[in-house]
Amino acid sequence: MQRTVKNQVTGEQITFVETAKETKGQYLLIEVSLPPQGVGPPLHIHDEFEEEFEVISGSLTVTVGKEIHILKSGDRRLVTLNMPHTFTNNHDEPVIFHVRLTPPSDFEDSVRIHYGLIDDGLVDAKGNPKDIAYTALILSMQNTLVAGIPYWLQRNLFKFIVSRAHKKNRYAALEKYTGKVIKK
Repeated sequence: MQRTVKNQVTGEQITFVETAKETKGQYLLIEVSLPPQGVGPPLHIHDEFEEEFEVISGSLTVTVGKEIHILKSGDRRLVTLNMPHTFTNNHDEPVIFHVRLTPPSDFEDSVRIHYGLIDDGLVDAKGNPKDIAYTALILSMQNTLVAGIPYWLQRNLFKFIVSRAHKKNRYAALEKYTGKVIKK
């Protein structure tokens, strides 16, 4: 598997610096390159892992709860469990930053699936998978719940959709992106 993958819609690039396999499931360390005025994900939470952001170069805007933080080279920000957060590059220069996910969840595989779907043209103009079963799987794998929508509703809906898609063997086509059977 390639160490670096690129989101052809947003221009975001992710390099897997230390994979979950390499850290024996302790954490995942990724390097993210976000272009000028690059947009990150919507405000969301994770309740299974923490994220620590560290800027390598440029400036990164990290929103944690209602607080907005502008991180510059060397700055770090820890996002604990259940804390709504997002990130963006609101600047005219690219930003490069590390994110350490502890524990790693299935985040690496979710990114590989999502970016693979983008490469294959199976997403809408915003980069969202056209197939709701793929969206539910990706969000479940990366333990992402979007803020503003009841978490219990998202979790139950994703569980239902993913279970139904597994029963119909709908995820077999995604194995080419990860090199393994999709189990989540």
